[in-house]
Order: sequence, then C-alpha cells, then structure tokens
Amino acid sequence: MNKPLLTIGISLALSVPLAAQAGAKEDFNEVYAKAQSTHQDAGNFQWTTTTDRMKAAKTSAESGDYDKAASMARQALKLAQESVAQRKQQQEAWRNAAIGN
Repeated sequence: MNKPLLTIGISLALSVPLAAQAGAKEDFNEVYAKAQSTHQDAGNFQWTTTTDRMKAAKTSAESGDYDKAASMARQALKLAQESVAQRKQQQEAWRNAAIGN
C-alpha cells in the first residue's frame, strides 16, 4: 500500500474524534452561557432546579463529557426560560391585582 496514502488515512481517522469533541464543547459553552444569562434574567424567580442542572452540566463538562453537559445545559436553559415566563406572568398578575384591569 502507498505509505503517504496510509499516513493520510490514519491522520484523518484520528482527527475525527477530536473534531467531534471540539464541536460538543463549543455547543456546551454556547448553551451554558445562554442558560446563565436567562437564569439571571429571572431575577427573584430563579428556580433551584435550574441552578442544580447548571452545576451538573458544569461538572460533566469538567470531566470531559460534553455531550451530557450540553444536554444538561439545554435542560437548564429550558427551566430558566420557564422561570422568566413565570416572573413576567407574576408581574402582570400583581399589576392587575394592585391597579386593576
């Protein structure tokens, strides 16, 4: 077999897992940052389950399991979005109760 062709084939085969890991890491970082921002936007309505999910995502990322970390970060983002929705709903409910329709 042609040595240069074999070398290129082996190099490509070994680089695929590294490229996949880099993508998962970037995906995690992006989703985690968005979850943090959205969680802060919830203000006094931050859910403890969101904080727990974010800690678990960070732990998974630190151990190198970026797929699991990204999945947990997506769950945290969804919870954070729901807590922001709750904050907005409660603000409107308070306004209606205090001021009237």
